[in-house]
Amino acid sequence: MILVTWRQCRTHIVWALSIVVLVIAASAIAGIYVHRSGTFWEFGRICSRWYDVGICRPATTLSVTTLLALLLPVLFGMFVGVTIFSRDLEHGAHVLGLPQSVSRMRWYFSRVLVVFVPITLAMTVLGLVLSWTQNSRKRLTKPEDRDSFSMFDFPIFETTGIAIGGYTFLALITGSAAALILRNTVGAMVATLVMFLIAPVILTALLRPHYTEPDTKVQSINGYTRATEYAPSPYYTVDASWVVGAGFTDRDGNMITADYSQCVRKDSAKVRAGETTHKDRARTQIEYAERTLEFDNCLRLQRIDHYEILSHPQSRYWQFQTIETALILLCAELMSLLANIRRPQIPALRTRASVAEGDTTLMARNSPA
Repeated sequence: MILVTWRQCRTHIVWALSIVVLVIAASAIAGIYVHRSGTFWEFGRICSRWYDVGICRPATTLSVTTLLALLLPVLFGMFVGVTIFSRDLEHGAHVLGLPQSVSRMRWYFSRVLVVFVPITLAMTVLGLVLSWTQNSRKRLTKPEDRDSFSMFDFPIFETTGIAIGGYTFLALITGSAAALILRNTVGAMVATLVMFLIAPVILTALLRPHYTEPDTKVQSINGYTRATEYAPSPYYTVDASWVVGAGFTDRDGNMITADYSQCVRKDSAKVRAGETTHKDRARTQIEYAERTLEFDNCLRLQRIDHYEILSHPQSRYWQFQTIETALILLCAELMSLLANIRRPQIPALRTRASVAEGDTTLMARNSPA
């Protein structure tokens, strides 16, 4: 059965694996250059001119391969997961192509094993290569340089590690389920595209921040802390951590949106230009301290107790990859069950002996008594 499936689907397997191997090779070569150059690359960095030298071309290559890694799962789901089932169903080849009686379950999972698994493994290798190309970012980050980069960011998380293999397998299973249910190639492709776009959005926006309890960094709301410790943006970090939330909170940790309009003094004195004496500077400092204290009290009147930053450290990357991949595989299993509930009725094919026996019986019945 496996050999028969290979003969029927080898075209899909060969061209899919060829594309993945080319992307892996391009990513590996560009990644080696980036690591040896002692610098880093950012997704979206594209050379403005072809003759740009240095890190520009490898960074452009990695941006393109990352984009391809983001698109390949859904493309494989549409053009491999759908077509290897819908083509046979539309033309009845699932009956004619089998050399002997096979179960419906075996007919389905033989294609999953022969076609889906190799493509999934190849995409997992691509994810590991792209994850390796990002390692230079972590070792080059300096305390004085704040950066918004994080391995949890889109599309880095979805295209690196082992999660990309899970997304690929889910797309392929989704395509097969759509083909078996709809029995129409174009309709199944559209359904696969729509369904597969929903899953990453749900995982990224709703579930991923809550895989584990985030670390909480608490900062005071007094004026000195706001002026000296608050970052210009809490989402720019020095350790590549993933900030999932930040803002003023009450004593119970509930986020509160501050109304700054209540905290502005309309009659605040302004220092006139030219008042540079020691007495003027002292008065200015006193007024600044008073306004700051009033601002702090205004925040406290709004039940604001402190400022919180919720984040996941970079060390949880592989833990999150494992959790998300497990969730994706669970979704793929559910889609597989759905596909097998609606799988086609495959009549058992007769062997040559049964055909000869059936013909003899038919001739006997039709012969005159």
